This record gives sequence, C-alpha cells and structure tokens, in this order.
Amino acid sequence: MFDFSFSEIALFVMVAMVFIRPKDLPVAIRTLSNGLKAMRRMAAEFQSHVDEMVREADLSEARDQFRDLKNFNLRDRVTKAIDGDNSIRRSLELDTPVKASAADLPKVPPAPPLPPPPLTDLETVPYNARPQFEPAVDLPVEPEPEPNDDVVEAPSILPPSTARRLLHERSRWRAPDILPPVRAIHAGRRVTIASGKDGE
Repeated sequence: MFDFSFSEIALFVMVAMVFIRPKDLPVAIRTLSNGLKAMRRMAAEFQSHVDEMVREADLSEARDQFRDLKNFNLRDRVTKAIDGDNSIRRSLELDTPVKASAADLPKVPPAPPLPPPPLTDLETVPYNARPQFEPAVDLPVEPEPEPNDDVVEAPSILPPSTARRLLHERSRWRAPDILPPVRAIHAGRRVTIASGKDGE
C-alpha cells in the first residue's frame, strides 16, 4: 500500500517491539489497522462524493441544455430579434376587423374615352412617337410599295422596322460633342472640316 519493501516492514516491527511492550503489541496493531481502514473509508467516501458532484454537474448542465432545446421556439426568437418592443406588430394590427363586401365598396365611374390625337405633320414627329392608328381625316391613298424595298441598303441582320427607323433618323445623326472636330491641312494650315454642327 505505501510501497514499503520487506526489509522496511521488518525494521518497523523490530522498532515497535523495542518501544511497545509485547503485551501491548496486539492492541497497537489493531488500532493501527482500524486507523488505516478509517482512512481508506474516508478516502473512498470523499472520492464517491467528488464523482457524484461531477456527475450531477454534467447531468444538470446537459439537462438544462436539453430543456432549452425542448422549449426552443424559432418563431419567438426571430420575432424578438426583429421586433423586440412589438412596435411593428402593433402598427400592423387593426383596431376592429372590417369585413367589406363588393356592395360596400364605392362605385368607380368608367374611364372617359381618349381624345383623338392632334393632327400634326408626321415628318416632324420621331418615328417611335408616331400614332399607330390611321388619322381620322381622309388622306389620299398612295399605292403601297413592296414590303421591304425601302430597306434594301440596310444590313440584313436588322429587322425591317428597325432599319426603316434608322434610315429615317439618319439625317439627324451627328458626331458626339465630346469628339474634337475633324481637321485637315489645307495650304499649309489646319482647317476644321464642317461636320454639320451649327456652323462648324
């Protein structure tokens, strides 16, 4: 138990025989063994109490976590995180529930008919702003040309309607104002070539 060798135990016995009288030796041995048993019992009891405390601490913590998981409510957690003071819920609640029927709703008058568009010179109106209906005034009817004769010079990848619009708007095209004017050297001087912009 205490890691004593045989020679050390024999030395203890001889010292005990010298100091303890032989008639008191059985009582001393009994007292020593009872003391050792009491110490072992106390150590075992202490160890069991420590083990029980550790077990209870672990179990109570696990029990608390399990109870928290059992009572976990995701909806309440999200609601509490988003609307902690219930101001959003209160703003969305109605004071009295109202059941409206179709008869209770106000009658909406039908929309008035659209006025006819003013007659304008169609050449001054951009292509995409032109009315898509026939004018009310009888205009002389011109024979319609072949469907795609007017877009022969346009690239074939463009739809005919886009090609017609681009050909119509070509006269108004000009270079962006951010580009510098084109210059050429004439008689040793730089001369700006007119680009169609306001006298340039």
